[in-house]
Amino acid sequence: MKKSSLALCCFILCLIVLSVFFIFRQVVPTVLVTQSKTGTIRDSVTGNVRVHAAATYELRAQSNAKVDWVALLPLGGTLSVDENQTLVQLELDDLNRRMDRLNLDKKQFTDRKKAGSPLGILLEIQEKELLSISELAKEEKVSIHNLEKKQNEVERIRAQRKLEVLADSHFLQNFDLSMDTLVAEVEKRAIRSPINGDFSSCFVAPGNQVFSGNIVGNVHSTARIIEVSLNEEEFPGLKVGLSAGVTFFSQGKTIFDANVSALSSTVESNSGIRKLYLRLNNSDEKIPVGSSGRAEIIKSEKEVALLIPRKALIGDFVVVEQGGVAQFRKVLIGSKNLRTVEVLKGLKKGERVVVETPHLLKDGERIKSTMVSFSN
Repeated sequence: MKKSSLALCCFILCLIVLSVFFIFRQVVPTVLVTQSKTGTIRDSVTGNVRVHAAATYELRAQSNAKVDWVALLPLGGTLSVDENQTLVQLELDDLNRRMDRLNLDKKQFTDRKKAGSPLGILLEIQEKELLSISELAKEEKVSIHNLEKKQNEVERIRAQRKLEVLADSHFLQNFDLSMDTLVAEVEKRAIRSPINGDFSSCFVAPGNQVFSGNIVGNVHSTARIIEVSLNEEEFPGLKVGLSAGVTFFSQGKTIFDANVSALSSTVESNSGIRKLYLRLNNSDEKIPVGSSGRAEIIKSEKEVALLIPRKALIGDFVVVEQGGVAQFRKVLIGSKNLRTVEVLKGLKKGERVVVETPHLLKDGERIKSTMVSFSN
């Protein structure tokens, strides 16, 4: 009886020990740690990218007319165009009829001029008669009254002839003015590209009625502006000329070299976002307007620095593993980028820091660690 009781007690004790062991094993978390090391680090910031055309022009109709033809149908993709190339042509039938009427008037005027002026002929005859009468009046063979009468008649015809010449001159001036007006109106009916670029969108089709001021399409320049959005606190140290790397979601994993070309002078008050602009270097790739991606702007590069993974940071703290215990330690951070940070103070080379969910641990908590490496 005593032996069976003793065996039962031993069995229960073993169960208790095993339960405590398994409970202990369950309580102690397993974490990933890595050793701090020295290496090279690039101090950089990253931001979201949006691609804009360096210049965008709205094509507007300058006349009321129907569309005759377009270089690009609506939803027809993108068309490379040259400066002054006609992209939308409005109908010219009414203007052509007016021009034909003007040219016909000019032809009739020219034909009348070739036929000669009746007033001019009459004036020439009357002037010869006046000369004869004047000679006879000197010899007193014609009365002074008849001489004055002829002189008055010649002056009247001369005045009529001057009016005829003025009318001819006014006709030619009015013709030139009307023709210039028509030519200008014809020019307005041709909607042309103001630049070398891309005819990216067209809003009209043949047969559509448009009115002066209507937008009929857009032309983008081939040059691109790369806009990068950053938090305001990331701007210290940024300046024009810094190197950058850009990736576009539409271009896969290709990294494009760029340089900072301008910094925005304003900050969006509601979001704290400030923007800078990049210029791509030696890129023949035509990035579509509206493309998005990511950019990394490199502020500086340090050859020798104490490095840890960025994901090991909890604000200004890291969790150091010492003898199976998690120890929170405040550190001073220097350069940083998307993957690594430089520790200036608070950590030594070779110390092990937690790199997986360190924020879930408590100071002094026992942990079980698994060593991993990291690259900078």
